[in-house]
Amino acid sequence: MENNMWAGVLMVTLAVLIAAGFITMWVRDKGRADEVADDPERAEPEAHLGPDVREGAAEEPPALRRERRH
Repeated sequence: MENNMWAGVLMVTLAVLIAAGFITMWVRDKGRADEVADDPERAEPEAHLGPDVREGAAEEPPALRRERRH
């Protein structure tokens, strides 16, 4: 009987922790979504630059970077 009680307490504790984490992430994401809704240009940073900005971008080689391997 005592083992079942501890198992129930553990399950309830885990459920509360998972719910708290979900609510925390949801509130954080909701705040970011509200910021983008208030300022739609944040979602499209190149929208105000015009169509000529990207012209020829596909023909440019990617920037060379050295990977650090430890």
